[in-house]
Amino acid sequence: MNENIKFSVTIPAYKNCYLREAIDSVLEQTYHNYEIVIVNDASPYDLDSIVWKYTDSRIRYYKNRTNCGAKDVVDNWNKCLAYATGEYIICMGDDDKLTPNCLKFYADLIDKYPNMDLYHTRTEIMDDDFNYIRTLEERPEWESVYSLIYSHRSSAIGDWLFRTSTLRNKGGFYKLPYGWSSDYITAYIMATSHGVANTNEVGFQYRGNSQSISHDLTCIEEKIGAIHSAMKWIMDFVANKHPDNEEDRHIIKLIKHNYIKYAHRDIDDMIEFDIRKKFWARGWYWLTHRKQQNISFYRYFRCVIKAIKYKLKYK
Repeated sequence: MNENIKFSVTIPAYKNCYLREAIDSVLEQTYHNYEIVIVNDASPYDLDSIVWKYTDSRIRYYKNRTNCGAKDVVDNWNKCLAYATGEYIICMGDDDKLTPNCLKFYADLIDKYPNMDLYHTRTEIMDDDFNYIRTLEERPEWESVYSLIYSHRSSAIGDWLFRTSTLRNKGGFYKLPYGWSSDYITAYIMATSHGVANTNEVGFQYRGNSQSISHDLTCIEEKIGAIHSAMKWIMDFVANKHPDNEEDRHIIKLIKHNYIKYAHRDIDDMIEFDIRKKFWARGWYWLTHRKQQNISFYRYFRCVIKAIKYKLKYK
């Protein structure tokens, strides 16, 4: 196997409970030309004793003097980027895993599409105990940035591979509070010139961890604000774009017509999930605060009905 491409697999680390599994999943790669860059975000947990047990010279460990924190988690992603020396970079969670052939899949994809700035691997969703839940949908082998935006598929920061030099030239990972939609906007920026190449081999495993930022509802208003910011970025991005081919021009029309609806759906899903957790308290909260987030009574009522149906189904 030709291993002339060097990958930087970066882990912005804070939690200790699954960090060893994350590191081990990289060390188990069948492709060997990589480095592991771990940046400890001034964690109160003992990450040192985990990392220092490894003797592999490809592991590079750094510690922030001050904590970036959950709201500014993208700052730690960008610290990882600053330390990376590979031609391509992955930024994975400290509770996620790569499958053993992930880097090989990417190397094969780069060999076929050498001029891209963005690549993507298919993802498996796992639970806290790493039991399999589902596999995310297949994607076309190549697609334009407009197709990528309009598809509005689920993803995580760890299932993207970025060309390091381009990511730095573009200003790094796009910052939004709690990293909410940051992965999407960063991918769109990186796909602007050449699109994205996708492998439908599973290379990434995302842990639906109850301790993750994704499950933290205490900052739901700021996450909703991040969705609105991402939606504005997208609408501004497509506003004056006039691609050469008819297919992309048609997709832009669809984005302009439908994307706000998709963003509202994401917001409503968050609110419905919030109401499910504390039905009366959060149901009342959203009834009295919905106008602050531009949520119509119809959308609020639909969230409540969905929460009730869920509770009845799983009672």
